[in-house]
Amino acid sequence: MKPNILSELEFEFSIKPSDNEDFSDLLLDFKGKAILWDEDGEEIIVARLNGHRLDIFRARESFDDIHDLFDSISPEISDLGAHIISNNNCYVESFSKGELEKTPCGSLVYIDELMVEPEYRNCNIGTEMLKRMSQVVDMNKTLVALKAYPILDDDTKERTSELKKQLKHFYSKLGFHHSGEHYMVKNARECHTQRMRTKAEDK
Repeated sequence: MKPNILSELEFEFSIKPSDNEDFSDLLLDFKGKAILWDEDGEEIIVARLNGHRLDIFRARESFDDIHDLFDSISPEISDLGAHIISNNNCYVESFSKGELEKTPCGSLVYIDELMVEPEYRNCNIGTEMLKRMSQVVDMNKTLVALKAYPILDDDTKERTSELKKQLKHFYSKLGFHHSGEHYMVKNARECHTQRMRTKAEDK
């Protein structure tokens, strides 16, 4: 695969209120894809990214226990809540100073899926997808989380230890840290767009 493939890709992202009307004022769904075009002008989807942004501040006004809200959205988010919710608040974990620091977060960005087709991996496409996500989705005072199980390739259908190791290494390089057995979390202050905004504000 050509190392400069990023320059040939077209990225599309969208964000909208959740289709679940019960949570449409609290929950946004976002989708992204990286596209190449073949010689016939047909679209080739190289990568996909899907997820949700949950407004924690507003949720606390409507729910006496936001565990109940997490339970209603999806099993994965419910399970994540056991690790990140305390005293009816979600907490951002910061490891930037070498010690655990917890501060309340205003929102949760949960990534349901980040998939890069096997033949296009190791070209920084996954990193670019996350970067572009942070430009579209409001990341202010946000915890970013995902479930750290490996991608299943169609030809293997197995979650091999090597795949698991590769995927966790990828997310660790991007600043994610383990939370519980299956999840990885990141303070959005460490995301590309937020770092750029902070630098701009400091000037």
